[in-house]
Amino acid sequence: MENKKQIYLWIVVGAVVALIVIYFAIRSGGLPSTSNAPVGTQTNQGIPTASGTVAAPGSSPVNSQGQVLAPSGQVANNSAVPGSATAPSQSSPLTSTDVPASAIKLTVATAGGFSPSTFTVKPGAAVTLSLTGTDDQTHVLRFDDASLQAVAIGIGPGMTRVITFNAPTTAGDYSFRDDVPGHAQAGDIGKMIVQ
Repeated sequence: MENKKQIYLWIVVGAVVALIVIYFAIRSGGLPSTSNAPVGTQTNQGIPTASGTVAAPGSSPVNSQGQVLAPSGQVANNSAVPGSATAPSQSSPLTSTDVPASAIKLTVATAGGFSPSTFTVKPGAAVTLSLTGTDDQTHVLRFDDASLQAVAIGIGPGMTRVITFNAPTTAGDYSFRDDVPGHAQAGDIGKMIVQ
């Protein structure tokens, strides 16, 4: 009788642990709760959600008008505080194979900087930018222009994340840097060209 109670207890504990893991995975964007695609599977069109299409779990959706939405459900404000309810959201950590084919793929290493260090986008376009660390350092991509201060990607060693945002509507060059102290001075800088 005691053995049956222990088995029942372990089943209950296992079920509770599984529910907790699923709950936190959905809340953190680790599982696309409205997608028909298997977890970790990307399509060329992204992952459909109730509010739009996301490039990767946890990143901001793009609505049918091409506007990037913030966690608040409003159009994302690129000049908001990074990580706020009105800013575009960076994704959960991904494997490099989970990065959508349409993303602009950057790598960064303190010794080598960003690669590529320059890329071009269209004015106002929804842009998905991925960043992968190729060394044992932490990196934070930030734009210098205040109109893009909310566009930030933070990664740890070997990590990949993406962020989707609308490019500025004004043509020009928008510089970015690695915001970790000393990294920009070591050459971790780049430029987004809007034309």
